Amino acid sequence: MLGKYLLLILVIASASHAGEKDLYDFLWLDPDKSVYVLQNKIYPKDQTFYADIGFVSNTSQSFQDTQGAQFKAGYYFSEEFALELDYMQYTSTDNTAFDSVGVINGAEPFVRRPLKSTSLFLIWSPFYGKINTFNRIYYFDMSFGAGSGTYIMESSLKGNIANPTAANTYDSESFTPLQLKANLKFHINQHIHLGVEYLNTNYQAATPKNPNTDKWQQSNDLIVSLGVSF
Repeated sequence: MLGKYLLLILVIASASHAGEKDLYDFLWLDPDKSVYVLQNKIYPKDQTFYADIGFVSNTSQSFQDTQGAQFKAGYYFSEEFALELDYMQYTSTDNTAFDSVGVINGAEPFVRRPLKSTSLFLIWSPFYGKINTFNRIYYFDMSFGAGSGTYIMESSLKGNIANPTAANTYDSESFTPLQLKANLKFHINQHIHLGVEYLNTNYQAATPKNPNTDKWQQSNDLIVSLGVSF
């Protein structure tokens, strides 16, 4: 009996002097064994809904300043996969590069700019983690998406071909795009999150240089959003 008490005291004394390094020192294990640490997921996604509203900045326009708004909602039917409906509305204005081309060349440049987009995405969320900053832990998810839908744009293609020196006139165009996205979602609490998203939209369209041939074009958006989960 005395031997058992002495052994217990020895174990407690050893634990009380253990440092941080000792937590990761598993030399007492069989060398052929591996140790894995599995963290608990604080904000599970399985069978949850979410909805976001975001500010959109288009980064692909050379002669336009293009911003917009995003509205999206989705449902996680498993912990890693979701379906998401995404709607975006854009507004554009001529920038200084557009004005400069007109002054130097005496003609306005070719412009194709987005108007609105409606898309359905399959979302894959393989990564989650946490950041410890200023003694506070922030949890985040990283996801990727692929989708398609309707992408409405307007361009000065017909006017530029008919009369290159005339002021731009715009005609509406509709495309069925291939869209890819990456999203980083920071959880403020169980129901509110912040998102940063990069969206790449690919579509086939003609240009003044190749008016009779559709070639792959792309448009890119950077989106900052605020959302809720429930």
